[in-house]
Amino acid sequence: MAVQPMQIREGSPQHWVLRGLGTVLVVGGLLLVATKASDGFISDVTQALILAVAAMSLNLVLGYTGMISIGHSAFFGIGAYTSAICVSRYHWNPWLTFVAGFVVAFVIGMVVSLPALRIKGIYLALVTLSLALVFPAFIKWKRLEWFTGGTAGLQKTTFNPKMRRFEILGHDFFGNLRSVGGKTVFYYWIAVVLAVVGYVICRGIVKSRVGRSLVAIRDNETAAAVMGVPLARTRALVFGVSAGVCSLGGAWTALFLGNIRPADTGVMALEGAITFLIIMVIGGAGHLWGPIVGAFAYVMVSSSMSDWDNDSKIPGLLRPFLAWSKVPPATGVFAVALVVLMFVAPFGLVGLWNRMARRLVAIVPTPAGSAAPTVAEELPGPFEPTDTTTPEGDE
Repeated sequence: MAVQPMQIREGSPQHWVLRGLGTVLVVGGLLLVATKASDGFISDVTQALILAVAAMSLNLVLGYTGMISIGHSAFFGIGAYTSAICVSRYHWNPWLTFVAGFVVAFVIGMVVSLPALRIKGIYLALVTLSLALVFPAFIKWKRLEWFTGGTAGLQKTTFNPKMRRFEILGHDFFGNLRSVGGKTVFYYWIAVVLAVVGYVICRGIVKSRVGRSLVAIRDNETAAAVMGVPLARTRALVFGVSAGVCSLGGAWTALFLGNIRPADTGVMALEGAITFLIIMVIGGAGHLWGPIVGAFAYVMVSSSMSDWDNDSKIPGLLRPFLAWSKVPPATGVFAVALVVLMFVAPFGLVGLWNRMARRLVAIVPTPAGSAAPTVAEELPGPFEPTDTTTPEGDE
């Protein structure tokens, strides 16, 4: 006899407890990483957070709206070069460059979205693919070398290199920023803040009326138009916001590297766009937590296999299958994982988790037309209420 799952009403005290526990676990994990982990592990988590920001932005466009974009690496690069140019050439406060990058990418994203008003599917994918291919050539264009730095790139694109301390409300939380440990933790917390900002923006859109419009457009564009959804305005707005969120990761990259050159910006080329797509699919497209889970899975697996080009580092059981490659096999592992996931968990790791968790606990959504508790909707957490408008009833 099948065991019936425990049902919890969305917004009820029990639901608040689950969300509170999820939030405590996330915050506790972030604090533990910052205070107890090694510099190498902190760097891996930081990289995962930045990739999660980019993948969350892509999830808004592809996972919720159904618009295929293979050009988000260009928006990542726009954020990086906007920050680098503002700091190195015009001596802006580095914190303001996050806003500048968001605005520039938002405007360009709105312009790029114009073809989406008339084309879709593979044709839209080709338009965004061209953006990913053009951007690296654009920043190396000789006529713009005075502005972008060309192939030589831009120098001094970080915070004041003479800054030794950074205090918040009179407290020094990072130590000497010119040391490896102090700098690592400093940029880690910036990445944490950017990930939270990206999540809040994406969640705010998805849980709003605009979010319901996105799902309607994705599932049936004609029906959405008949119901009064403004297709052009909604697509343009979401594509612009998605581009702006993606630019935040690029701005962080420019500030972290301290100098930026086209040769060092693989994530801003087509390779980066494919990486964002892989992360989103592995984590779960159409799930708020999907890009975050996918980013951590991608970085941790890649990091653990980074030295597997040396046969002696490969576990004995896997050595006969992987020793012949002579290169780290992370890319091949993820290629196989994508194929397997399409059969085992077509909605990604988060979709698989939600399906398993519903066997124990089922979050019952508030009936339509009734007043839902507003505060509970704002609390982030891994326990998302069931919603029949999205894949597999999640998110």
